[in-house]
Amino acid sequence: MRDSCQPITNVKHPALRRARSLQTPAGRAQARQFLIEGEAMLRQALQADAGVTDAFFLEGVDVDDSLSAALTGAQVACYSVTRGLMTKILGTGYDTSVTAAAVTPMRLANVDALLGLGGPLLACERIQDPRNVGVLLRTAEAGGARGLLLSADSADPFSRAAVRSSTGSILRLPFALSDDLPADLKHMRDCGLRLIATSAHGATPISQARLDRRCVIIVGNEAQGTSPAARELADAVVAVPVGGGASSFNVTVAAGILLYECSRGEREKA
Repeated sequence: MRDSCQPITNVKHPALRRARSLQTPAGRAQARQFLIEGEAMLRQALQADAGVTDAFFLEGVDVDDSLSAALTGAQVACYSVTRGLMTKILGTGYDTSVTAAAVTPMRLANVDALLGLGGPLLACERIQDPRNVGVLLRTAEAGGARGLLLSADSADPFSRAAVRSSTGSILRLPFALSDDLPADLKHMRDCGLRLIATSAHGATPISQARLDRRCVIIVGNEAQGTSPAARELADAVVAVPVGGGASSFNVTVAAGILLYECSRGEREKA
């Protein structure tokens, strides 16, 4: 595999310049592509048929035959780069242990496509920390969600922090961006889904909520929670009991608890 990678030694190489442009939101939006990093995530992208176009490997690193065959089969252009150029691709200001990076296209669903899938749906409102966005994608996949709906005023799900925190879920889980989350939530309710908003001051204890695969779980901003508009649309506003002196759970933990309760409700019906 090492011999089949074209060496890049100049920052002006077209493939390197294209990859570096994906460090910014504007660059990603223009190219409709984003960066993934690490051999493990590259393997996940190839297994998910995510459309990887370019792969960059640290010079001197041996790539095993299975990964080499997958890259060849997917017709991915492969390059070898110095450690310094790898840090430039990733946009880090320090040395990195990452041995591979790759370019893959953004794949966004629309709301109606999410409605056609099975399982509960996770709707996320004004999530500001990109790491939380990534973990919410991971949590949604692990919790059996049909997909994730993210308000467009949230942190960029294709940023480096979000992609890394998703640990690969961004490559598999269907998700959509919403320019008008209340309108999309109303549409879902009109299509027969139950809207369950979360709030530290919710009137319905989680033990009394009717949670199943026909639910849309709504989680809100890290500091302010779900908006009044979302709570007004909801069929129930659920509180998760909190112990000790903590005021609430992190939004990713709350999402996981609610999704688990949805799956538990389904198991109890069976």
